[in-house]
Amino acid sequence: MQYASWMEESGESFIGEMLKAAQNPSMISFAGGLPALELFPDHALQRSFQRVFEEQGKSALQYAQTAGHPPLRQWLAQQHKHNGKPVTIEEIAVTTGSQQGLSLLAQTFLDPGDVVFVETPTYIGAIQAFQSFRAQMMMIPCDEQGVIPEELEKKLKLVTPKFLYLIPNYQNPSGKVMGLERRIELLRVAKAHDLLVVEDNPYGELRFEGEKSPNLIELGDNVIYLGTFSKVLSPGLRVGYVVADPDIINHLCQTKEGVDLHSNNLTQRAVLEFLNEGLLPGHIQNLRTVYKERRNAMVRAVEKYLGNEVEMIIPSGGLFLWARFKKITNSFDYVQETIRQNVLYVPGALFYPDGRVTSEVRLNYSCSTPEIIDEGIQRLARAIKG
Repeated sequence: MQYASWMEESGESFIGEMLKAAQNPSMISFAGGLPALELFPDHALQRSFQRVFEEQGKSALQYAQTAGHPPLRQWLAQQHKHNGKPVTIEEIAVTTGSQQGLSLLAQTFLDPGDVVFVETPTYIGAIQAFQSFRAQMMMIPCDEQGVIPEELEKKLKLVTPKFLYLIPNYQNPSGKVMGLERRIELLRVAKAHDLLVVEDNPYGELRFEGEKSPNLIELGDNVIYLGTFSKVLSPGLRVGYVVADPDIINHLCQTKEGVDLHSNNLTQRAVLEFLNEGLLPGHIQNLRTVYKERRNAMVRAVEKYLGNEVEMIIPSGGLFLWARFKKITNSFDYVQETIRQNVLYVPGALFYPDGRVTSEVRLNYSCSTPEIIDEGIQRLARAIKG
């Protein structure tokens, strides 16, 4: 078959192979970015869907607006500010998960060869979305708070990218958080160079410690914000959204028309029913409590079974722990052995678009109990230590 050239270059999907391996009932997987199955508010969502069928059944099953269900967009607009100003419904588009938001941005903004700035390292799904449209990804050096503004400014003097993509809250994969002063300085640099910033925030509500910093879109112009209900409600619902200037929203909707016409009308209405019931804040608080316990369990297990063999970034929220093995060169080399030990992780190389060799790994703690985490890290230690 004559597939697109970018598919030939992308090679076999490692994530697909990991998902296959995870089907083994004996496998402990730290590889996915999965929320905890047992914490999904399934009964409340069932009530929400039932109310939609009872009160809006016919219209919920019909075609809908490309930009999304207007009452849901209005609810979302009320949750956000754009550079200190209230957001209007014209600045909101509902997407089929925030991953579709990324893909729509890529399709709308990128021509082959265009440059996109990303963090070092960055989210696999973003790499895939940008690669699909033949973009060149250029990594900006980062420290413990993410992108270093001085390094960004250096790059901007040499290259003009279409946009900068980043995850300022509990970054995937590193778990880092960008402080308030850093956010302000980064936006100052972006404004001086007329740089468009894409802010992806799937994990921002999953905060265990520390104070909440304003989102970048709240602090400055020229920011596109990606949000989602996947990590705080359910990924299976596939409800995400974009907040941006109305002209950008209009262009994204033109692109979306050619992709799926509109996101699931029934599901959008059911999510709104859930939100209007006022259940989300309490649900998020429960997630924070459970995920913090699981984060702590993973940190304890890594310290117990791997000790000084690893350096790790202990996240103050989110779903992931980022670790570097000190005595190995390439974490990819141990994937087959970890599969034999019935445990999975994601090798760090996948988060670097330049294909570098690294001994880093990303470990997910949110979908495993403390007991399973302990057993899984024991298996991981056996695989690495031989």
